[in-house]
Amino acid sequence: MKAFLGMGLLGSNFVKAMIRNGDQVQVWNRTSAKAAALEPIGAKAFPHPSDAVRNAGIIHLTLKDDSTVDEVLALAAPGLQPGATIIDHTTTSAAGAIERTAAWKERGFSYQHAPVFMGPQNALEGTGFMLVSGDQAVIGKLEPKLAAMTGKVLNFGPEAGRAAGMKLIGN
Repeated sequence: MKAFLGMGLLGSNFVKAMIRNGDQVQVWNRTSAKAAALEPIGAKAFPHPSDAVRNAGIIHLTLKDDSTVDEVLALAAPGLQPGATIIDHTTTSAAGAIERTAAWKERGFSYQHAPVFMGPQNALEGTGFMLVSGDQAVIGKLEPKLAAMTGKVLNFGPEAGRAAGMKLIGN
């Protein structure tokens, strides 16, 4: 089971592709109608982030910025299953990615920042570029799944936050 928080154009198309590939996906969005719009194709929408992440081993995020990521993860935390992996595709600061990586590890979760260079159509088609950096063991386990989402994963090494920095430079 996967969860996806943030049903903007990018997030909703990631979810459509996941469902097309046979994944079960639980979704949440601040504007609940955006999440509910995905139910006819097989997503299960929830009114609260903690409900959307319940029983999900992998949680994806596409949100607005650092503060929104922190706020939504705080709301989701009570529903996280032990050892869940959080994959954040949000364009955030390098400092925020570093802080979240350490904080969530301390709580017993893997947090992987994985921003993307792609548009909504790429998310639907599984094409584009995803950037990662940090714990190489975590990345090694996730890379095949991430590559299926974007076609290409660019690994910037063991320094948490480097992918965020590269994304910001690229913007």
